Amino acid sequence: MKNSLANSSRGQLKIQQMAFVLVAFMILLGLVAVFFVSIRTSTLRSDAGTIKQENAQELVRKLSGTPEFAWTGDDCASCVDFDKVMALRNRTSYQNFWGNSISLVQVKRIYPLFGNEDDECTLGNYPNCGKVTLIDRKKSYTSQDAFVALCHFEPQGAYTKCELGKIVLGVTGE
Repeated sequence: MKNSLANSSRGQLKIQQMAFVLVAFMILLGLVAVFFVSIRTSTLRSDAGTIKQENAQELVRKLSGTPEFAWTGDDCASCVDFDKVMALRNRTSYQNFWGNSISLVQVKRIYPLFGNEDDECTLGNYPNCGKVTLIDRKKSYTSQDAFVALCHFEPQGAYTKCELGKIVLGVTGE
């Protein structure tokens, strides 16, 4: 009888040891899983930021080719018509034309500059100004830009003048 009690207590001790090893193994597995999930979440965030930036860059490229911006002359298929952009400036119907995810649309002159590059274009100082802001919703956004040729008609000399510019697009993270 004494021998069977000793065997049963040794058996219980072996079962307890196995249970503790299983619990320790499960805790270790849980720590590895938490570590893996945290690393995966951080890479997903960076991937989402990269995709958002690429989408904004693609949007600004598409925007420069829309009929509202495109130069209609035969000699420059990828140019932006600065006169059309200036005409769109005061159109309230275009405020929601590109959707709610776009917070900023600006067309800036890079070279040559006439005065300050941050001078907003008005009918009084056009074409000797720095930028035309079509949309500015004052939200936080991811900004992307694309360099374009800004062309406008010079009535004094009756010729087309093209300059270096860029389109700045701000896309919200919604």
